[in-house]
Amino acid sequence: MARFDDMKGIFGLLPTPYREDLEIHIDDLKKVANFCCESGQHGIVWPVMVGEFWFLGEEERIRGLDAVLEEVNGRLPVVFGCSGISVPQVLLYARAAQKAGADSIIAMTPARTDAATAMDLYRRLAGVFDGPIMVQNADMYAPLRGQQVAQLVDEIPQVEYVKEERQPGPKHIAEVAEMVGDRVKCIFGGAAGKFLPDEMRRGANGNMPACELADVLAKITELWWAGQEEEARAMHRRLLPLLILENHPFMRYILKRRGVFSTLVERAPAGKLALDEGDKREINTLLETVAGDVESFPILPEH
Repeated sequence: MARFDDMKGIFGLLPTPYREDLEIHIDDLKKVANFCCESGQHGIVWPVMVGEFWFLGEEERIRGLDAVLEEVNGRLPVVFGCSGISVPQVLLYARAAQKAGADSIIAMTPARTDAATAMDLYRRLAGVFDGPIMVQNADMYAPLRGQQVAQLVDEIPQVEYVKEERQPGPKHIAEVAEMVGDRVKCIFGGAAGKFLPDEMRRGANGNMPACELADVLAKITELWWAGQEEEARAMHRRLLPLLILENHPFMRYILKRRGVFSTLVERAPAGKLALDEGDKREINTLLETVAGDVESFPILPEH
């Protein structure tokens, strides 16, 4: 049985850290999981698109799950990302999550498949993982219509959560909320939290952004829950220019500046997405705007 019966709020997505030899930096992976716990986030997800699941081998990915679970030690729910290159591989990861004791799993159907494959995948997942299943519904991986999501909820009791990130996100969240909002425990948004207030207004009760600034998004969410909508929106307006800049080099850079990552190594060259000095200058200016909203892991001087 899952340790957490009602998951909602801001679930930070962990970027996968790498050593100079391009192996997973397990110590940094544990540090970023701890960062989520200590900075006030509501849950942890690894590895999904932010974690570059497509770059990860099977053995190292399962070993990383064990490391994250060991570090978190029940402080937050841990959702294991099971997306892979084939249906059998997705099921392999789900079995690993079952064995390791992950609190939940999330998955998309493999690339170049279709909605029928996606529907069948979730049925198969329910046969190998007995905890709650999260449907990840994204444009680039055989997206499901709202009616198809509702069909999964009807058919599979373990489908208790939906991450709805078809764009435009708020409109699709409203579609899913109208169909299954009273039958799932939480609808999560995506898109780095850029549309968080509108998503919440339309039926979401959480979001899964990259974790480097997700503690601020958690505070925004808690203000919203407390009925302080204008305060939540004001904080979101301060954070939004940083969220607009988000990419993988940005995530790593912020986590290093917050004393979490020890390296900025990428497994594949960032190319034109790499941060130059002008990017860093603009990021530093924008960080000053949210400095008062960051309560732990303050931004360190660049070195």
